[in-house]
Amino acid sequence: MNNSLSIEYALHSVVNLALFPPELPVTVRQLAGFMGLAPSYLSKVFNQLAKAGIVKTSVGSKGGIRLLKSPDEISFYDIFIALNGRSHMFQCSNIRAFAMGYEPAPGMCEVHQAMWEAEEQMFESMKRTKISTITKSVYDKLQPGELEERTAKLRQFMAGV
Repeated sequence: MNNSLSIEYALHSVVNLALFPPELPVTVRQLAGFMGLAPSYLSKVFNQLAKAGIVKTSVGSKGGIRLLKSPDEISFYDIFIALNGRSHMFQCSNIRAFAMGYEPAPGMCEVHQAMWEAEEQMFESMKRTKISTITKSVYDKLQPGELEERTAKLRQFMAGV
């Protein structure tokens, strides 16, 4: 599922699961409806997250999806890797070999090297960014009483889906 839309859906889904009351069972269909997404596509995202051990899906009257780890233990990197694997984002096709005056040089292409270094910096930042960091930011923005109001609306929405 190598695309940024899948990663966006996965990140928002996991953040929402971390924000929802733990006793509230949530199905992929309900979460998709809540987020305005296609359930079939979100289901594919959750299959990848389940394979990576980030969420657990279950069926039945009390079935649904839930986090397998605490939000402190789930990083953006974990989610990125669950959907993309660990292949490099930048693929060098050695275009420098076609440039005028090209002289074969040892080592990696300068552009390739710079992109790999930037990618590694991004991955390190993603490893430091935990789901709990985002949920705390959301909670910090809520006004007094707003959490209860939103939770009540969420329960109504989930009951109606």
